[in-house]
Amino acid sequence: MQLLRQAHQFEYRDHRGVDRLGVVDVWTSFGGDEAVLVLRDLAQEGAPEQARRALHTLTHTWLPYLLRPDASLAVLVLRPREDGDAKARGFVLPLSA
Repeated sequence: MQLLRQAHQFEYRDHRGVDRLGVVDVWTSFGGDEAVLVLRDLAQEGAPEQARRALHTLTHTWLPYLLRPDASLAVLVLRPREDGDAKARGFVLPLSA
């Protein structure tokens, strides 16, 4: 895997219509047929829905310019723990893996 974009900041609209900021890292296989998105710094309330909306925005804005149309996509969402000194936790969006 190779890092295609690192810490790319983007704006998305959440399920309540509020504009939010997020950060994404894009990894691709050397052939470009597989890709992994790592979403970070999304709003914490309703994290799975925030991640779906962020992915929807990326899918319709700049991901088509970075990835092959037939690329297999996995999405990992990292979210910090409530206490700042603990390890970050993550989850994989359903239907992306």
